[in-house]
Amino acid sequence: MKRLGLAVNAVGLLISAVGTLVLYAHVTNRYHSQIADIGSVAVGYLGVILFGVSVSLSGIALLLWETRA
Repeated sequence: MKRLGLAVNAVGLLISAVGTLVLYAHVTNRYHSQIADIGSVAVGYLGVILFGVSVSLSGIALLLWETRA
């Protein structure tokens, strides 16, 4: 389970990092930052970031989970 937990944790961190970088790139872009509905776009990216966090926490749970005989 440790290998699976590490893999899931890494995927979750990668999803969060990509979501954060895309949100930063979207907000700092001159064209996109002037969109009137930037709030809904930011909420969408924050959803991706939180999804990555939840996947990462699932990986941590898999790391800590011990099978009982």
